[in-house]
Amino acid sequence: MRRLCQALAILFLTSLHPARSADLRLALAVEPDSIDPHIHNFGGNKAFMPNLFETLTVIDANGRLAPNLATAWTLENDTTWDINLRPDVTFSDGTKLTADDVAFTLKRVSAVPTTVANFSEYVKGIAGIEVTGPYQLRLTTHGRFPLLPEYMAAVGIVSRAHGENAITDDYNTGTAAIGTGPYRLISWARGDRLMMERNEHYWGARPAWDKVTFRYVKNASSRLATLLAEDADLIDTVSVQDIDRVRNDKRFTIVSGLSADIVGFVFDERDRSSPKITGNDGQPLGVNPFHDKRVRMAVDLSIDRDAIRDRVMNGQSVPDNQLMRPGQYGYDPDLPPPRYDPAAAKRLLAEAGFPDGFHLAVDCQNDRFVNDATICQTIAQMLTHVGIVTTPEVMPHAVWVPRANKHEFSFFTTFWTFDTPEPSIVLISQFETPDPARGKGAFNRGGYSNPEFDLLLETALQTMDRDQREKLLIKATDIEIRDHATVPLHHQFNIEAMTAAIRHTPRTDGHVLAADITPAK
Repeated sequence: MRRLCQALAILFLTSLHPARSADLRLALAVEPDSIDPHIHNFGGNKAFMPNLFETLTVIDANGRLAPNLATAWTLENDTTWDINLRPDVTFSDGTKLTADDVAFTLKRVSAVPTTVANFSEYVKGIAGIEVTGPYQLRLTTHGRFPLLPEYMAAVGIVSRAHGENAITDDYNTGTAAIGTGPYRLISWARGDRLMMERNEHYWGARPAWDKVTFRYVKNASSRLATLLAEDADLIDTVSVQDIDRVRNDKRFTIVSGLSADIVGFVFDERDRSSPKITGNDGQPLGVNPFHDKRVRMAVDLSIDRDAIRDRVMNGQSVPDNQLMRPGQYGYDPDLPPPRYDPAAAKRLLAEAGFPDGFHLAVDCQNDRFVNDATICQTIAQMLTHVGIVTTPEVMPHAVWVPRANKHEFSFFTTFWTFDTPEPSIVLISQFETPDPARGKGAFNRGGYSNPEFDLLLETALQTMDRDQREKLLIKATDIEIRDHATVPLHHQFNIEAMTAAIRHTPRTDGHVLAADITPAK
């Protein structure tokens, strides 16, 4: 009956738009920088990947772990996992998925040549991979690895036949982009659009759309114009200022959902003359003010998160000072909420030896999260109010990343995204003391280092009891927060607008997956 209703809905759409039939057109803010699912741990890549490549486990639309290509995973002892695969899965070229493809994939993840942070953190705990049957694998780990099922939700499975001798360019051109997902790649014109067509060999529910076109439009006003001109069926990352405009147009529907991802700021904490800080005379300072915890605390107290929610985000954010939301695994209900106290901020600056403040440039993306440039400007005004004369410098994410990786910034925006329904990967990559050989601190661009934090986190990662592991993760998170290593700002809402002919509910991770979009009934 469900399939019959869906088929009738598609026929109805076809009668309205015979030229487009069951085609879907999306205009999205963030473009992937590669189709290779293992090359770069970047939000745009992770958002697109599930259209083509599936994972052993999956984080569902509500942020919960669920089976996907794997039907079961069993911990035989502290270091041995048995994985059972679905026997009915086919790649988009018609070949069967087997355990050998999964073994090839898990070995490939860390071996892909790349100059950016890849997905090796998710597989580095795996010591051995044994194919024990056509659809069974046995994974042994270097030590206890209780989060293996959660981490497998981030690793896209590829075909050995197409990937064994392939390079990243072969994925980008489509030659090697053969996955088990609901769609297959037709073409990608970088900076413009990406086209897919339905995978007729897909093992799951048949997606509604014959072809899907992704257009990548960074500017929010331009994305909205694309929708209003009916050149797109759905857009994401709608500007909060445009909500009422869309809501009042009967041709369209606007929906929003609270995101698991969080917007924030990071300090350069290194003991050095920081590159974007000067004295009031314009000369570089011999010390880095942010090396002093009191200055970092002063910055936090200078920020009025409620005002940003009400005046900048039009109510579409939830202020916070920790990574996880209430009810999520790893959230600490005992942590004091964020506090706005500019008078206390000025006192702390004076105590730290900066009674007259200093000059600072804050470096921000302008195409990464909702209202990013406006937030940057607002934060600059708030810091200036307490004596840190701040100039906002905004730039595209593609320009921001290499500069951040070279540690050119003193205070800068960040957007923490969660691949698993718990905080460990973010803690490892963002806050653990950088150690490239061990895959630690890959995104620790501020240079935060606390041995107590590192020890608690490493202990948590090897703790098999789920409740005990959560307590350790909370303790580790609390250390980072009380050190004021970063400034979490708010969880934003994922806001989408679409024609009245389709339906989609925003996911907590903000990903727009074509197979999740259905015709309106």
